[in-house]
Amino acid sequence: MARVKEVHVPTRLSGDLKKILDHAAGKEVMIQEIIDVLHGRGFYILVILLAFPFLIPIPIPGLSVVFGMALLLFGLRIALRKKPWLPHKFLEKKISYQLLSKIVSAALYVVCRMEKILHPRLHFFTRWASFSVLNGLMITSNAFILMLPLPIPFTNSLPAISIVLLAAGMMEEDGAVIFSGYIVAAVAWLYLIFIWLVGNAGLKMGLHWFGL
Repeated sequence: MARVKEVHVPTRLSGDLKKILDHAAGKEVMIQEIIDVLHGRGFYILVILLAFPFLIPIPIPGLSVVFGMALLLFGLRIALRKKPWLPHKFLEKKISYQLLSKIVSAALYVVCRMEKILHPRLHFFTRWASFSVLNGLMITSNAFILMLPLPIPFTNSLPAISIVLLAAGMMEEDGAVIFSGYIVAAVAWLYLIFIWLVGNAGLKMGLHWFGL
């Protein structure tokens, strides 16, 4: 009898996200568990999940800076062309099922729509060393913005969108989606510069008004 060769079918991003909730089964989970459940794709899925609380109004008291720092470290590792790595202390942090469910549900809503356009193309964005460095630097610069204490509309959402696009594009080897992440990152920085210029001009006008 001829032996049937087993064909490995890559899982979809939405399927990976559902695996996380299945594993949690209503209980809190350590961040390390999320990476373990998803094996090689775990770090990229984790990056997407860490970015989503900045994208949608989910309160994560005490974790915003931690999530931002983790994203920054991830980006730096990619830029240095090293394997993704996060501190053991961070990986041991636990996420409640309630928070995890909210983040994954929001991510699924967006990812299910992204999957319609995600497919391997423009491979040089993931395979050339120079673009690998640039991808990491883009994530790092976005994470830096997320860590800034700026209660201003879009200062969090724009860099978070860019990180999601970059991570999804890198995971699926979709250069077009990665490039769109570059564009959103540029818009985020231009917006930040615009806010600084307007704020600086407003401060000078105020000082002049009061004769200072």
